[in-house]
Amino acid sequence: MKDAYSYPKYCDIAYNWDRKPECDFIEECIRRYSDIKVASILDIACGTGIHLREFARRGYDVMGLDKSKEMVDFVMQKSESEGLKINCAQSSMKEFKLGRQFECVICMLDSFRYLLTDEDILSHLKSVAYALEPGGLYILDLWMPKGGTITEWEDISWVQGEKDIRIDARYCQHAGTFDEKAKTFEDELIFRVQSPDFNSVIRSRVKTRALYYGEFKSLIAALGFFDCVGRFYNFDFDLKEGYNIKIVRTNIILKRKRG
Repeated sequence: MKDAYSYPKYCDIAYNWDRKPECDFIEECIRRYSDIKVASILDIACGTGIHLREFARRGYDVMGLDKSKEMVDFVMQKSESEGLKINCAQSSMKEFKLGRQFECVICMLDSFRYLLTDEDILSHLKSVAYALEPGGLYILDLWMPKGGTITEWEDISWVQGEKDIRIDARYCQHAGTFDEKAKTFEDELIFRVQSPDFNSVIRSRVKTRALYYGEFKSLIAALGFFDCVGRFYNFDFDLKEGYNIKIVRTNIILKRKRG
């Protein structure tokens, strides 16, 4: 049975809120922290390419990476229809080789939490390090428990539409599936789609990692390729407001060490 991520058209609509403030934040991170001029950006687990398309419109040389063939095909077709030059490759985020380097790498929308073990994370970070120019940035956007325990579980709903398509979306974390030793739990994405040619409920339920910041910093230190140069919330350097999303996101900025 197909899951929600096998329907990139509906994913693109469901997540198509204004991404310009997020991309503005990323550009400001580059201005503040990057040691090198940034002309190219790699988006890992890029999904339907919402951030890719915005950065392409801003003149960057962009490339996406996603394990889903449906997503990769959608990105290529969508970018072509919008007159944008975007490359996209199908690959796991755990380990990849692209044959080139970028000045900035991003991983948005909680995708980092699909790396379930420390070994997965270290393998991923090694691949990122090889794909990132020394002095460049790796910028993450994910849900991360602030303390040593999880005190709140997410369960949010929203509605998005385009022309004659309406999507009632819900994202929830299933607290009853939490494995305290592995720090994993199941979360679920549900779309109720109403359109002239498709009316159905599609969903995706997968295991993800509850990654704590202290654990993350220890892995970064053990690997030795990156420095943690910033941690913020909701794409806001001062956390003045909740931006336009209903949940608190953690934004982590890593810099690729030289030498």
